[in-house]
Amino acid sequence: MTAQDLKTKLSEDDIRTLLTDHMGATISYEDDDIWISDTICHHGSKQKLYYYKESQMFHCYTECGQMDVIGLVMGFKEYEQEEFQKAINWICVQLNIDNCEYGFGKQEQISDWDFIRKYKRNAKKEIEYKPLIIYDKRTLNIFQKFYTREWIDEGISIDTMRKYNILYSTWQQKIIIPHFDIDNQLIGIRGRSLMEEDIDLFGKYGPFKIGKTFFNHPLGQNLFGLNHNVNAIKTKRKIMLVEAEKSVLQTDTMFGEDNFTVALCGSNLTDFQRSLILKLGVKEVIVALDKQYETLDSEECKKWAKHIKDKIIDKLSPYFCVTVLWDVSDLLNYKDSPTDRGKEVLLQLMDQKIYVPTNN
Repeated sequence: MTAQDLKTKLSEDDIRTLLTDHMGATISYEDDDIWISDTICHHGSKQKLYYYKESQMFHCYTECGQMDVIGLVMGFKEYEQEEFQKAINWICVQLNIDNCEYGFGKQEQISDWDFIRKYKRNAKKEIEYKPLIIYDKRTLNIFQKFYTREWIDEGISIDTMRKYNILYSTWQQKIIIPHFDIDNQLIGIRGRSLMEEDIDLFGKYGPFKIGKTFFNHPLGQNLFGLNHNVNAIKTKRKIMLVEAEKSVLQTDTMFGEDNFTVALCGSNLTDFQRSLILKLGVKEVIVALDKQYETLDSEECKKWAKHIKDKIIDKLSPYFCVTVLWDVSDLLNYKDSPTDRGKEVLLQLMDQKIYVPTNN
């Protein structure tokens, strides 16, 4: 039985059993199209793991991105890429599926060392990305041009919200955040919930659903704000990476046409996002992620620094001068973005930025 045979064999009930009985997931929401559960793929607790029934694919909207059930198990079991056989076997054991051939089928016998060498050769191939779905911009006409006091108080001007087509859904009480690619094509719609019960269940941000259509897209295949800020980025030959769309809107209010900020929409940099940056001709990349630590000497701080190094800096340092905004003066609160405390604090953090040695 190949890996594809296994996935074809699994029923919806099998997937549910794996998630809830064998991986400890809690499905907090379900309809005809999706399930939403906690992010067991990286042992997280946020309700940000979506399962799309039609495509039989998972999408983690915090760290992991898109994956099939085997990829989900690999994350849950913390297997390395070359250990995907173990994930297939684990699924078979949990669901009492017989004749599982570890994903290769009976036609090929291959030693462990030959497999590892073969995997390493294959791993060098460029990842193929599916083209993004382009949505009709007229879809946005169903939303209202209403601008919440909450975001105004957090340093986002009405002019900026108009510029970025920020809208409002009265029936779901969500701030609507359209996502456009560099060519100004609508590729997704995200919602920022204002209802505490929704936030507790699903988190603040998520793809927006209209009828049976989820206006989601792979967040790792875009940089939010690039369509507006590409000219400033190319002129200044620098780009600042933040986590969330809100930070891009804050810096737009601060700097207007001089804004060179884009959002990763997460805390990882994908190879696709790096390829977008490489095309811009920048010299410096400023990493400005949220402050995920309370004190500088804590294990939490060390863990966060390692995450930024492994997931972002190491991917960039062979190509760019990389600097990091690191709050050494306790200017930010826990979980603040570098943009959350206003322009003066952000400029102070910029003055104190840490230069990372080039890796080439």
